[in-house]
This record gives sequence, C-alpha cells and structure tokens, in this order.
Amino acid sequence: MGIRASPRPPWIPFFSQIALLYSQVLFLMVIPGVLVFHYEWAHDSSYGLFVLTYFPESSFFRHVPCAQAWVVRVESNEEWYLNSKRIEPDDLPEALRAQIGGRTSCIVFFDAKSDVPYAEAIHAIDLIEESPGRVVLLTPETKRVHIP
Repeated sequence: MGIRASPRPPWIPFFSQIALLYSQVLFLMVIPGVLVFHYEWAHDSSYGLFVLTYFPESSFFRHVPCAQAWVVRVESNEEWYLNSKRIEPDDLPEALRAQIGGRTSCIVFFDAKSDVPYAEAIHAIDLIEESPGRVVLLTPETKRVHIP
C-alpha cells in the first residue's frame, strides 16, 4: 500500500478551462484592435483642415504676436469680405499676405452665413490657409464676445 495523495479538488480543471477560454477571447479582441489602430494612426499625413475656435481664456490667444485680427466673411449671395471690404476670392490670399506681412500665427477669423454651401466655406478656409494667418472659426457664442 502506498501513500495515497489527496484527490485534486474538482474546481481546478474548471478554472483552468475558464482561464483558457478567457485568454482566447482576449487574444481575439486584441489582435484586431491593434490592427485597426495601426491602420488608422500609422499614417503621418493629415487629411483635413486645421481650424481653431476662439476661447478668450486660451493661452494661445493671449500670446498672439499680431495686434490686429482680420475677419473673412462669406455672405449668402456668395459675396466675400475681408474685414468690411468686398474682395474677390482669388485676391484673398494675396491681400492677407500684404496685410499680415512677415508675422506668423496671426489670427484670421472666418465667418460664414448658415446657408453658405459647405464647399464654398471649405474653399474660403483653404484660401486663408495659403496666407500666414491661422484660421479661427467665429461661432455664434464667440460673436457675442469682444475680440481684441
């Protein structure tokens, strides 16, 4: 008669099966997640517009090197204005370059009526980005705030 070992508790094989199932599920979720994030964020190029919104308490707007801010406005009847002067869309980048000069990070506010076509608003933002100015959207909330 030999020494009898105590029998294994019946719950040990059950927990090892649960652990194996959990690790398989986790593995099947992690691999696609890594692939999706790698596919989405692996590219360094950006497809979009860099546009800011105005928050007076933001540190970016406290340290702007330009004393003056410019406003580009697009009206419903497809008339464009730089500050309060009417301007043709093709003349906008050159007019902004002339007014801004060699300064960088100057603010150019962009305002469009709600019924202006989206493509025209995007075109205006693209033209502003051709100048040294930074595009800042005027929202209904920021129109009520005094902009220096």
